[in-house]
Parts: sequence; structure tokens; C-alpha cells
Amino acid sequence: MEKKKRSENETEIEEKTVKEEADEFEGLTDAEKLLLAKEERFLDHEEEEEVEEEEDETAWGNFKKKIGFFIDYYKWFVIIPAIIIVIAIVMITSYISESRERALELSIVNAKYEIPDLMYAVEHDFIDYTGENITGNDIRIVYDLQYPDTSTGQEAFTQAENVSMQKFNASVITGRVDVALTEFWVVNDYSVTDATLDLRELFDEDFLKDHEDRVYYARDSSGEKIPVAFYIDAKVVKDAYPDDAKPLVVSFDTSEHKEEAARFMRWLLDESD
Repeated sequence: MEKKKRSENETEIEEKTVKEEADEFEGLTDAEKLLLAKEERFLDHEEEEEVEEEEDETAWGNFKKKIGFFIDYYKWFVIIPAIIIVIAIVMITSYISESRERALELSIVNAKYEIPDLMYAVEHDFIDYTGENITGNDIRIVYDLQYPDTSTGQEAFTQAENVSMQKFNASVITGRVDVALTEFWVVNDYSVTDATLDLRELFDEDFLKDHEDRVYYARDSSGEKIPVAFYIDAKVVKDAYPDDAKPLVVSFDTSEHKEEAARFMRWLLDESD
């Protein structure tokens, strides 16, 4: 009896619902009925998605809250040590790289900003020329140096030029730079302070006579003219400089690798012939 009564109630509810829906659609055109039906199905679909999202949030809610709490509360305890560790690694790596013993340090002064051919030649062709068991990592090249023309009497320079000149000067004084590709006024400025190396300390008299047409003389602190540099016409060097430049290769009295400096000069002279 109860089942029969329950069935009758459900039937009445369904009939009432159908009647209400019929009343709702009464007076509407077929197109309006179709549009209304589509809208109801869309709303039903959205309700189903909202239910699924609520269920998903319930399943992952606690986990997300724990993660969010950890990030909000501990983020600086994690981020700050991580930053310190990264900085320490960078500084240590830089120190090791800068302090490691090198076979040669070359400074390229007043060259163009893009000199890939010269860089490649030094790091590969010169190493092949030496026949030594060294790699490109054993040669340090500093190529972003600018030294304005001091032969004109100009004394006021830009901040960037002053910084570059000081950087190069510090390298010479501390003995870091062994050999430099540069121009005549730079050689003159260092020769007059006896900072440049007399070529007679690197090469014998016969070698200098054979390359007399390439030898550059500059005055030392006593006013005496001495051989301190070679003009270089090697294509790979000329291409790295402006068209009107006359590159010179020079070494310094403070160099700790004079033998390698002399070998580098020989290589450039051979490339110039």
C-alpha cells in the first residue's frame, strides 16, 4: 500500500511539473521555445560544473591550504638563504676564474665592438702555433677597452673612457696584462713611464733587424728612443680595428709571462708576412 501511495505521489509531482513547463512554454513560438530550452540546458550544465568544482575543492582543500600557508609563512626563510647561496657560488666561481694561473693575458684596446674572428684566431690558431698543451681557457682576453687619443692634448674624457683607462692601467700595474694590441698614443703614454718592455729583452738583434720595418720606437723616461712595439698588418687584426688605425703589439715590464708574450708577437708577425 505504501509503495502504491508513493508511486501515486510521484506521478502527481511529475504531472504537475509537466503542466508547469507547459504553462511556461505556452504562447511562445517554436524558435523561442528552442532558445529557452538551450538556455536551460546551459544553466543545468553550469550547475553540474560548479558541483564538481566544489567536490574537487573539498578533496584538495586541505592540501592547498597547507601549501599556501607554507609559502606565505616560510617564503623568506627559503628565498633569502637561496639568494645568499647563489651569490656565494657566483662569487666563488668568479674568484677561482680570475685567480687561476693563465698562460697569457691579452688586452685589445680601441678595437671594434664585434671581433669574433680575432677572438677565434687567438683562442685556436695561436694555440696551434705554440704547440703547447694549453686551451682557450688558459688565455684571458679583455677586449672592451677604450683609450682615447691623448696625442692631441685632450685632457677631458667621458666617464666611460676614464673608467676604461683606469681598468687598463690597473691591469698593467698589477702585471695582469702580458701583451696588448693597441695604438701609438697608448704605447707612448706607457713608454714614457718605463712601463713598456724593451723588445731587446725579448728578441735578439738579428730578429729585430729582420723586422726593422715593423719596429715602433718610443721615448722612455730619460728621453731615449727604444724599440717597444711592432706594427701588425695581419688581416685578422686589421679587420678588428677601424680602417685608419695602425695596430701595435706591445708587452709590459710587469708581465709575468714574457716568454709567452714574445711567442704571441712572433705569431702575429708571421701572420703579417
